Amino acid sequence: MIALRASGASPRRHGRRDSVALHILIKLSVPATLGFFANLVANTVSDGQKLASVPGRLGWWNLLLPLGVGLLIFDLMNDILTQRAAAAAERNAHLESLKRLKENNRQIISSLLQMIGRSPRRGNVNVHLFYADVLDGRRVLRKDRQVYYECEDLPHNYSLDVADPDTDELVICESFRSDEIVYEELPATHPERYNARIKNKVDPQITWVLAIPMHRENDAPVGVLCAFGNKRVLADAAVRRSFQSLAVGVTDVIVRLKAIEEEEERATGRV
Repeated sequence: MIALRASGASPRRHGRRDSVALHILIKLSVPATLGFFANLVANTVSDGQKLASVPGRLGWWNLLLPLGVGLLIFDLMNDILTQRAAAAAERNAHLESLKRLKENNRQIISSLLQMIGRSPRRGNVNVHLFYADVLDGRRVLRKDRQVYYECEDLPHNYSLDVADPDTDELVICESFRSDEIVYEELPATHPERYNARIKNKVDPQITWVLAIPMHRENDAPVGVLCAFGNKRVLADAAVRRSFQSLAVGVTDVIVRLKAIEEEEERATGRV
């Protein structure tokens, strides 16, 4: 079966050839048919016949007019459908390219978060990403649900999907508002300071948080990298500075990858 298919043209290739041949035939038939009919009319009129008597004089040749018009309409519709099919194919190619790009970016970012999460010598840290977004007309920080690094079981923290930087008393919100790196060792009573919307969405086991704003060149923050845990592995200032330096470099890479995604999305939208 494979040898037969390899030695002969495929049915799909035959189909393409037939389609091209039909398209060429129609392109040639339209002007030929209408031109021939126009020539018959011109010859009949030039013989001294009145224009009103032309249909009766031509007889069956009158069918050339509706045939030519029909072929013309068919040709126009075929061109429109061909253009639409080509546009759809191009858009599908862009969408597939965008899908692959996002998947590759997720894998790269996941590896980077794992690297910084495991970088402290005396233990691992959890790392989440929050991106700036708009919800119901207000700015928010939305957690990336697909890419993160977790090494500790903090189940009560899972449900925090969206943070409001203007109202929520969270370290990530303070970092986003001030556009500065913020480190805080949380007291045991820290759940009491949260409003009703997020009170049960922050795990009380968390004892520290380090928030690093993510920037696109000199613009306002586009998100926050949040490192946290229940073991204070970054309590030492020197260890924390080393971790921060590595994390800032990672945020630069993340922002660049996201910018490429956005540009590809805009290009896909223009197709």
